[in-house]
Amino acid sequence: MTKPIPKMDTAELRDIAVRGGIEGAREMDREALIDALVARPGEGAWQEDTKPADVNPNDYFYQPPGER
Repeated sequence: MTKPIPKMDTAELRDIAVRGGIEGAREMDREALIDALVARPGEGAWQEDTKPADVNPNDYFYQPPGER
């Protein structure tokens, strides 16, 4: 089992942040790394939104990639 983020040392936090794609992680201090890692949404939240910006969300219906 892994340690909670606040209990990890700075090097571990920096490695996780760099691997996770957090920009500027190499220059962040410990508190900034913790804030960035805790605030980061789950993996599903990083998926690209496939609907065009000018479409009313109430009119948009999801279509799997193979059915477009």
